[in-house]
Amino acid sequence: MVEREIGNLEKVLTSLDGVEKAKVIVDEDTGEMKEIHVLSSGNKSSKQIVRDIETVILTVIGERIDRRIISIAQMKNEYFKDKEEIGNDSDFKIDSVGFSEDGIEIEVNVGVMKGNEMKESSKRGGKSFKNVLKLSAESTIESIEGLISSEVRLSLDEIREVSTGEKKFFLGVITILKSGGMSKELIFAGAVGFNPVKNVADAIIDKINSTSLDF
Repeated sequence: MVEREIGNLEKVLTSLDGVEKAKVIVDEDTGEMKEIHVLSSGNKSSKQIVRDIETVILTVIGERIDRRIISIAQMKNEYFKDKEEIGNDSDFKIDSVGFSEDGIEIEVNVGVMKGNEMKESSKRGGKSFKNVLKLSAESTIESIEGLISSEVRLSLDEIREVSTGEKKFFLGVITILKSGGMSKELIFAGAVGFNPVKNVADAIIDKINSTSLDF
């Protein structure tokens, strides 16, 4: 497995219910997975998390693994609650998400806040689930761009659906472009739930907040 594939897999694993962090370690010579370390919130049994991980890996990369390479550490829910309450005024936050249908078209809108400033963007296109994911990502990116330096641009390169049995996930790639030709790629991922617009927006916001736009 190459570094990008490892990053993709770690993002998908982190999107699983009960998984807060995931780290995949591969053999440098063979590229095979030899260790998978998971930090769990403790709201789901370790056995179920292991089964979910096995299913995801089989579906995403077509590889069966020995469950003995999976190591799970469970933390108390209070730990994650405290982390969420700390926050940061410089972080981007979702202000609003919207979705509407009109015949064969759909419209998605996402509002993003940074400090006391808010920007909102709407995108419209053909009615399909794939387009819901794409328009959600584009709306989120455009709103973020309205809150950052004009010398930085964000480009959605790809977003696609990944299914694992009854569960659906998405994987996406964003390129950050800066004046002078500098660029870097960000990989975001998440699980598709009741509100896919918010699911995509949250995944992008989380990734942007954990990445420095000054490089």
